[in-house]
Order: sequence, then C-alpha cells, then structure tokens
Amino acid sequence: MPTTPPCARRLDRAATRALDRLAEAAEVLVPVECAVCRAPGTALCRPCRLLLRRSCTRPFEASSAAPLLDPPLPVTAAGRYAHELAGCLLAFKNAGRTDLTPVLAACLATALRSAAPSWPPGPVLLVPVPTAPSALRRRWFDPVRVLLEDCARRGVLPAGTTVDRHLRHRGATGLRPGPAQKRLGRAGRRTRPAGSLRATAPAGARCVVVDDVLTTGATLAEAARALRAGGAEVVGAVVLAAVRPPAVPLTADSLPARPEAGEYPL
Repeated sequence: MPTTPPCARRLDRAATRALDRLAEAAEVLVPVECAVCRAPGTALCRPCRLLLRRSCTRPFEASSAAPLLDPPLPVTAAGRYAHELAGCLLAFKNAGRTDLTPVLAACLATALRSAAPSWPPGPVLLVPVPTAPSALRRRWFDPVRVLLEDCARRGVLPAGTTVDRHLRHRGATGLRPGPAQKRLGRAGRRTRPAGSLRATAPAGARCVVVDDVLTTGATLAEAARALRAGGAEVVGAVVLAAVRPPAVPLTADSLPARPEAGEYPL
C-alpha cells in the first residue's frame, strides 16, 4: 500500500487546523455541517477528510481521458471526480462553501508538486482558467484562483512557480450564445470554447494551465491556444479532478449520461 508523502501529511494537518478554526468561528452564527455526509459541527468531518486525502494521495496523468485536448498536453489530476472530491468541489463552487478552501487547496498542491518534476527548469507561471463572467456573478468568487492563492499564502507551491492571471474571457460579444458548456455534447464542446479566451502572458514565459475539473479537454485546449498565440510556452496542465471518459463518444445531441455510483453530475 502506498505511503502518504510527508509534504501531503503536512498539508493535510494544516488544512485540518484551518477547517476546525473556521468551523468554530462560523458555528456561532450559522450551523456548520460536513459538506459530504452532513455531519454537524464541522466543514468536513474526519472520516470524509481522510477519504478525500486518500483519493488524492497519488495524482495521475489524465490527458488520455480528454478527447478534445488537441494538440496533446500533459495533464496531472489530483483525483477522480467522484465521491468526497466531487462532493467538496460542488459544495465549494455551487454552494459557496469557501470554508473548504484549505482542504481542496492541499489536494491541488499535492498535484502541482507531483507534476513539477516534469516541467523544464526555471521560472514557471501557474495560470488559472478564469471563471466565465456569468458564473462569476453567480458565485461571487473565482474557485481556481482562490485555491491557487491559498496555496501561495501557505508557501506550498512548487519551487520557482508563481500564480499569474494571464487568461481573460473576451467580452460578451465575443462569446457564442447558447447553453452552458457543461450541458453541451462533444461536438458542442469542440466549437464553443474556440476563441473565448485571450492571454497576456509575456512572450517566452513557461506556463502551466490550472483548472478545477477535466472533462473533454476543450477548455484546457482553448487556454493553451490563447497562451501560445501570445508567444508563451505551455508545458503542462494541472486539474483538481478528472472525469472518467464515457463508454460511448458524446455528440451534440447526446443525452446526459447517468452517473455511476459515487460519481456526481457536472
């Protein structure tokens, strides 16, 4: 059985202390419950926290599960989008549970450290994929940016890396109307993100794209395209969770697949 690296154990202990302090402070005003099992009194109970950390102990290469990631790009995922990781991500993004920031940031930091040895030597910019304007208005915060900035504050980013917001969404007129990307089939995802992002990274900069969930890879492909168009070098990508590819290829008219046990709909 694989052992947990010392850096991951330190991150887990730090996240646990932070979660406990947040829960104690919030309990005075609003009752707190576990984001996964709804046990009272804590943002993430100890059993769920242990299962989450176990699922993210061994980050893995996920690009083979992203059929629209063209040209290919190495992608490291902290874990699979299921069970505790999916539950925490949904609560963090859609329910505003920012009290989960420390534990999710610890998982992301583990994936970043796992991927870092494969990057070329020298400074590397960690570039978060920005939240769409409509989602930002609904959530009031940018999830990936919040997690990366928490990693930076705690000093757990890989050596030689800095967080830079070099990706932006184009104006509303530059975006194609239609349903949210998570509701599109494979054909829709292939065309929807194209040209939706612009980059401001300096020419020659080495960049790693960071996102929350990897599905088909269309979003990472668009982020890499925008950075390369500005002269930057994209050396890889890191995501918090990767969705297992469907057994049957999706089309624009595909019905949403029924999630298997432990998997969550996007």
